[in-house]
Amino acid sequence: MNRFSIIILVWAVGLSNIVSASEPVFEKNVAKNLVAICNYWLNGKIEGVDSTFVDPEYKLLYESKLYKMDNRWQMWQKGDDAMVINLRGTTREAISWMENFYAAMIPSEGDILLPDSQKVHYKFAADPRAHVHVGWAMGVSFMIEDILKHIKEANSRGIYKIYITGHSQGGALAHLTRAFLQYLPESKVSKKNEYIVYAFAPPKPGNRFFAYDYASYTSINNSSYSIINVQDWVPQVPLSVQSPENMVALNPFASLERNEFKLPFFKRIFAKKIYNSMKNPVKKAQKRFRKVLGRTMEKQIAKKVGDFVVPSFVNDFAYFPVGLTIPLQGIGGECKDTKMKIFWEHLPANYYILIEKQIN
Repeated sequence: MNRFSIIILVWAVGLSNIVSASEPVFEKNVAKNLVAICNYWLNGKIEGVDSTFVDPEYKLLYESKLYKMDNRWQMWQKGDDAMVINLRGTTREAISWMENFYAAMIPSEGDILLPDSQKVHYKFAADPRAHVHVGWAMGVSFMIEDILKHIKEANSRGIYKIYITGHSQGGALAHLTRAFLQYLPESKVSKKNEYIVYAFAPPKPGNRFFAYDYASYTSINNSSYSIINVQDWVPQVPLSVQSPENMVALNPFASLERNEFKLPFFKRIFAKKIYNSMKNPVKKAQKRFRKVLGRTMEKQIAKKVGDFVVPSFVNDFAYFPVGLTIPLQGIGGECKDTKMKIFWEHLPANYYILIEKQIN
């Protein structure tokens, strides 16, 4: 083999290593263990699966206090070199459901004054067009200081690989926690940390521009996954209502409003009439959603947790999914517990079974 051939061979091997480093790194065994850990919040059991379904290398180190909106989180250790942040999902408590239904959107950066007078400055995205779910932004704000404390403790032991997981509401909180960590300064959290998100059945935490911003630092290394049963309704909420003002500024609808199309007078009047007949009902729906899922829900939450202050709601209800989707096909079958029927396809135990059967 001549010198030129050797150079080409070495170059090709090096290139293949670079390409392979950017390929998906979704790990079935990690996903099984993390959804099993999420299932601990319920009863820790999965029907038909041995009680030792969580590998021995995963050990529970810490469980947080109960926060005012019934949020709670755990820190697990995975082997010698990784930690797991496990965020609890919706519980049976009314305040936990109120957190979900407090679904107006707020800017992706701002300040939240919590009921205990603690002021939290948050930043979930760099794009000023990005908006997020106000209830889950509050949920993260309650827990973030405690989470940071334990991340720093892990860092002090030389651990910088951190999995972030959660099921249902916990999945949305996992994505938002990852976004929060992205924009913290070095003085708050080490930039050496490697975050990997496994969110199971996560509802949509923000709008399209939040999803784009989130993808800008998670898609390049495939470090954030949304594992979704396509028969599960939870990842399809909150309901989305999109108006032209929720799009990029340069779009044909905005041009029509600004009279930028050179149409004859009567054609322009007709086009605007058609456009307004579509736009106005959407804007009314958004206004109604902001009222019911914004101020009305805010008053009910304040009665339970005390007064708090969040940024003003934005005119946006166009929710959009985030993370690299790992689709699962519904488990089917019949749920024996009629009270749990609508959640049958949503249960973390069934996600475990689906991952085991359907992912290679």
